[in-house]
Order: sequence, then C-alpha cells, then structure tokens
Amino acid sequence: MDMKTTTTFIERTDYTWRPRCVYWSPSTGDLLVGMYNNVTKTGKATGKVTRYNQSGQLTQTIQNDNTGLGLYRYPNYITENNNGDVVVSDFDDMYGPGDVVVTERGGRHHFSYTGHPSGSVLKPRGICTDALSHILVCDYRTDTVQMLDSDGQFLSHLLIRPSGIFSPWSLSYDVNTHRLWVGSGANNTVVIYRYITRQDALTDEHRPCPDGDALSSSTPAVEWR
Repeated sequence: MDMKTTTTFIERTDYTWRPRCVYWSPSTGDLLVGMYNNVTKTGKATGKVTRYNQSGQLTQTIQNDNTGLGLYRYPNYITENNNGDVVVSDFDDMYGPGDVVVTERGGRHHFSYTGHPSGSVLKPRGICTDALSHILVCDYRTDTVQMLDSDGQFLSHLLIRPSGIFSPWSLSYDVNTHRLWVGSGANNTVVIYRYITRQDALTDEHRPCPDGDALSSSTPAVEWR
C-alpha cells in the first residue's frame, strides 16, 4: 500500500516454469499464479496453479486431477469464485480448443467446461466471476461472453456487439457498481455493461437473459476509444 515495500513471490532460476497470469484473493490475501512449462517430452505445454501467502511463501500447488492426469495446458487467465473455487481459462491454440478448469480451494477438480452445447469447441479468453457466483468467460470462437453457474452449468450467451463489431477478449466484474467491463481485441475498446442490479446482488437472485438476447440491449453502453 505504501508503494515502496516489495515482496518477491517467484524468482526464476531457469525457464522451466513461466508465470503467465495472477489473481489476488480478497478473501484470503493469497496470490494465485497460473504457470506453464514448455519443456515437456510431448512438446505440448503443461500447466499448474500455485498459491502464495502474503509473505511470498508457496502454500499450494494445483496440477493434477485425482487420477494423476494434468489439469492444465496453458493457464492464461485466473480468478476465484465466492466459494473459494479457483477458476482458470486454459487454452493453447497450437493444440486445439481450450476449456475452463475449476478446482475447489483445496485443489480437488470440480469440473471442466468445454463449451455449449456439449461437444462444441471453446476458445476461452478473459474470465471473471460476479456477486452471484456466476462464471463469465470470453469465447474467441463465437465472439460472445458465456455465463455459467458455479457448478459449470451453461446459463446463457451474453452477445456483446456494439456498433456491430466487437470481439470480447478480457473482462472484469466491478463488485462496487455490479458492472461488467469488457475489453475488445478487435477495436481497442472497453465497454461497460449492466446485466444484474444492486438488488439482484443483495437478494442473490438473477435470471439470465434468454440465449441470443444481446446484453447491450438492456442499458446503453459506455465506450472509450
């Protein structure tokens, strides 16, 4: 907070594991770091999530499911849900589609979401969660933001296409205003949307818009270029 004190969480001595994405947990004060390793026998990247306390000490590594298989390939965005679940947008375009990988706070694999409907190709980019524990993820393939519940059930597409051209790439949920900030990788624009109200957040009730409805139709968007 004083802008002077520095804590080193990771200091690389080689290039085996590379930090890719970070998230600070407001509930625990921990730092979650998504990492990848390109030096593998198969030539494919493999990933892991590490947790550090406020002193910079490694306290947890999440890498495999309960069968020993790797959970991640290339963690690109990471966040945390209200229940402590660790939510990762995992993709490596060189080796096909990606998925959203969710583990419980203790590291147990909760679910992996690969798109809607089942069997679809998902190319996930930015990811966040909201006050109602929804998981929101940008899908590069369909140019939509997809909304899931905390157990991975698809709820709706939030079609974000102001002025007819928009490619959602990154996003963040503002817990104070309950607005969704969405960054476009196509036209260097950030757009702010309202899709749940403060009352929704207080009462823990919200009915997502039917699939196909544009998110921007509910309220005017504010754009910066």
